[in-house]
Amino acid sequence: MKFNPYKYLENAKAILEEKAKREGEFYKYRKYVKMAGHIAWAGVLLALDYLMEKQNIRIKGRRNVNKYSEFISKRDKKILNYFNSAYDILHIYMGYDGNLSVKLAKTGLEYAKVIIDWVAKQVEFIEE
Repeated sequence: MKFNPYKYLENAKAILEEKAKREGEFYKYRKYVKMAGHIAWAGVLLALDYLMEKQNIRIKGRRNVNKYSEFISKRDKKILNYFNSAYDILHIYMGYDGNLSVKLAKTGLEYAKVIIDWVAKQVEFIEE
């Protein structure tokens, strides 16, 4: 698999900066906040998928957040906290709810980076 999950975070940040239109402590356009949340969350999952693949662990059927949580909990409880919070912020609050808070988005992207950095310490990513 060739990819760079950091690109997903860069793309999410670019969407927030260029399209969501920050107005003080909030973004103006919910549509773009949702898009950025989904993209950042996808980067987290792709990084974890890559790590799991390298460790010969396959998720059968649909992706399920509980399967990722179980995988992480066996390896690093601190990262599990970041994962659970990133799930809430990026996937639920931003991706589905379109929460317009700039601080919330910033925190979600920071947590995503922590998770991707954790994966990157264990496996090398290859850019497309």
